[in-house]
Amino acid sequence: MKIFLTKKGFLITTITLLILVISLPLLAPFVHHDDSARGAIRNHIYNEGYPYQSFISIITNDYYSDAQYGERFNVKWITWKSETGTSPSSCYAQKTNQDHYEVSCGAG
Repeated sequence: MKIFLTKKGFLITTITLLILVISLPLLAPFVHHDDSARGAIRNHIYNEGYPYQSFISIITNDYYSDAQYGERFNVKWITWKSETGTSPSSCYAQKTNQDHYEVSCGAG
């Protein structure tokens, strides 16, 4: 009976992880919105072609604000399409409307 529960638990865990891995790229457009600065950065990463990285990227506030570009954030994510790979980037999030942020990113 104990072996059955172990196999059953392993099967349920495996199926749950598989569903999560498959559903992340499908859920990204519905989860990441431009209504917050971090959400706009995650949406930018998703639009660059990195659906999984948009969920696991590390975004830290730099506490620097520029009048022209907006708030600056340090973003660490694996850019496997780039030549530099895992280089961190700096992203600026400028509030354009009441609930919309415009993002511009570059190598930091």
